[in-house]
Amino acid sequence: MSDARTATRVRLRRAALPLLVCALYAVLQLTAGSRWTLFPDSYRYARAAEQYLGDSRAQAHRTALDAYCVSRARREAHDERLRPTVRTSEQALETAANRSCVRKWAKAEDITTSDSRYQAIFAARPGYPLLAAPFVGALGVLDGMRLLGLLTATGGSLLVLGLLRRGARLNRTAALTGQVAFLATPLGWWSDQALSEGLFTVCTLGVLWGGLSLLRHRSLPGAAAGTALAYAAGGFTRYSSVLVLAAFTAVAAAGTLCFSVRLRHRGTAILAGLSAATVAVVAVAMKALALPSSQVTLQDTFTRHFTAPAVPDPWADLLGLAGRFWTDWTARQAALPYFLLLTALAAWALSRYGDGLGRLVTATALTGAFVITDHPLAQEADRLGVLMWMPVVLGLPLAVQRHWTWHQAGEPEPRPVG
Repeated sequence: MSDARTATRVRLRRAALPLLVCALYAVLQLTAGSRWTLFPDSYRYARAAEQYLGDSRAQAHRTALDAYCVSRARREAHDERLRPTVRTSEQALETAANRSCVRKWAKAEDITTSDSRYQAIFAARPGYPLLAAPFVGALGVLDGMRLLGLLTATGGSLLVLGLLRRGARLNRTAALTGQVAFLATPLGWWSDQALSEGLFTVCTLGVLWGGLSLLRHRSLPGAAAGTALAYAAGGFTRYSSVLVLAAFTAVAAAGTLCFSVRLRHRGTAILAGLSAATVAVVAVAMKALALPSSQVTLQDTFTRHFTAPAVPDPWADLLGLAGRFWTDWTARQAALPYFLLLTALAAWALSRYGDGLGRLVTATALTGAFVITDHPLAQEADRLGVLMWMPVVLGLPLAVQRHWTWHQAGEPEPRPVG
């Protein structure tokens, strides 16, 4: 009996450790104070959430604007107080900044532009504001979206833990390494913000977990259903990004069918078919529902949110801007190469011990790179390309298990890719 109680206590302690990591992360984030703030996109998501709760467009605008101005005023006042010549109190600075923000936008329909083409881009992304609506309704815009961000970030970290522990069959130490890496990288930071990146990251992790189960021929009906559900949720969150993710995943699965004898089985074929079907469904939906296409978002980029005349050839402009962006990005990474070094180590571990996971993670990272290429804006690159960190989060635990931990008795060894 005592042995059974001891074993139960050990299991409870092991189960509590990931939750302790989540709690510690939440405490650290709450100490960030004014560094957590609403973005212009957050304002639009909050406005949509208020409308889902029954407010009129005008009332939803006022509520979202009040929260946005309070949030930005706190950050602005905090930053202003760090200047050595400023003697005004932070409270006075915050009050002045808040009044200025409200006065500037109170009579506007949107804090960026009311152009219907720009508004259509956000109207076609109902997933995140629908998820935020109950939190906003219960706690208000700032507290509700703050709580949702913490839940999204910590939930994403637990998905990483589960994917590595149950999907990739790593030991507890290695899986916990992945959870901590998720929270410590931009994947965790952007998941915590009042933006759709966190929800889409969760959807992407669902695709990865389901896809890995299919590649390893485990629980095919459940894995296929989970993958399809993750794709569907991702489509309601950001249909253009899920289109790219599904396309790269379909190519990865098709390549696996062609070049890996060991992974050439029904599960891989199901993953390829599901991903290809997702691409087709999203493409048809975009056409049938007249959803904004890349042509519209490119005009948005090159006309400063439709405040300037349309450019005649946005694709040519995109090619030039993307070339300049990636040249600059390469130079910045070479100057401070921690991302490149971590990615190289993770890529080596995934290629050597990933057993199919490396193919899926590569598709995810390429999705992040493609999204940046389609919107090569230096000030937004960290957010738009956040999925490029996925190899680090899911690859380094493989190296940890293989080289820096002793395997506990009865736990499976990672199998090399055949």
